[in-house]
Amino acid sequence: MKLNAEVAMKKINILILVCLMIGMTACSQTVNESEPVSSTEQTEVMNEAEPVDSNIELIDALGNQLILEEIPENIVVAGKQTPMIIDLLFLFPDVDVKIAGIENRSQTTKDFLAAISPEYVEKVNLEKGAGTEQIAALNPDIVILKTSMAEELGAGLETLGIPILYVSMESIAELETDITNIGLILGESERANEIIAEYDQMTRDIEEKVPGDAPQKDVLLLQYSEDNGEISFEVPPASWLQTNLVEMAGGNPIWVDAAETGGWATVNIEQIANWNPDIIFVVNYFGNSVETVEQLKENTIWQELTATQNGELYGFPGDFISWDQPDSRWILGYSWMATKINPESFADINFEDIVVNFYQALYSVDEATIQENIIPLLYGSF
Repeated sequence: MKLNAEVAMKKINILILVCLMIGMTACSQTVNESEPVSSTEQTEVMNEAEPVDSNIELIDALGNQLILEEIPENIVVAGKQTPMIIDLLFLFPDVDVKIAGIENRSQTTKDFLAAISPEYVEKVNLEKGAGTEQIAALNPDIVILKTSMAEELGAGLETLGIPILYVSMESIAELETDITNIGLILGESERANEIIAEYDQMTRDIEEKVPGDAPQKDVLLLQYSEDNGEISFEVPPASWLQTNLVEMAGGNPIWVDAAETGGWATVNIEQIANWNPDIIFVVNYFGNSVETVEQLKENTIWQELTATQNGELYGFPGDFISWDQPDSRWILGYSWMATKINPESFADINFEDIVVNFYQALYSVDEATIQENIIPLLYGSF
């Protein structure tokens, strides 16, 4: 009996020990499950469960999908409209450090950079008409081109595997898309939104002053050109920015029925006299518009026009380029046209202040630099 009791006691002790061991294991598991996981472990778990896609993806102005694995560090701008592309790029204050090369398509580019970022004039390091080999030698992560350069230059770059961002810059809406896409490749989408918001606010400020119920004045916008002493005039298509700006500013673009859809259409002085608009704006892309207007006023036919007699024959203004174009400065052209079409509504406006505010808000240029490097360059009928 005594032996049996001892055996029984040993069995009980063993059972108790086993139970204790099971309990401790369970507790240990419970404690481990409730312990906080480090941020590194969380990231590892998240990455295993759902990989993070860091690619930059967008649709460019040609409708092509562009996918970049990382933000480009070496950007090259080339081809036609290089000056206007640079004007958009420098709306982003930090872009200068990422530019590896700029085609010297026009002196305008150097003049603009010298005014706002003199130290980056040296980035204009590609000769006019630079080909794929010259561009590739700069080892670009991406090249920015106007859509019209797709066949002439883009096709060759694509064969070398160089990514291309195509921009359109043909209308206000397309300019906004181009700004958005530039913001994406720079990793500065927030800045792109700020830029677009600034344009929207400036546009609303003008719209509020343009009278909606006033009789529209007949307006004519002409491009003046001269070749070997032969003068010609052209009008823009109905869908182009120049026409849109006249409409937005409260004028009636009297030429639209005669305008062609493909580009600038030539008109003669007889047609201009037949239209006999209230206001005429003259653009001269290769000269000074004010000097051009003064020459026209000496012509007897032009002296008979209503606009000339009423003092409303104007040279379109600009600084580095004429402000009627689909460039970053279109808002200045819009502002100016609105003041000329609706002088009573804008009587309190000092246009130099508008220019200063524009460069401060969109290019982060201080007023002293604007007064020294930009205001003296202004031309046009202010």
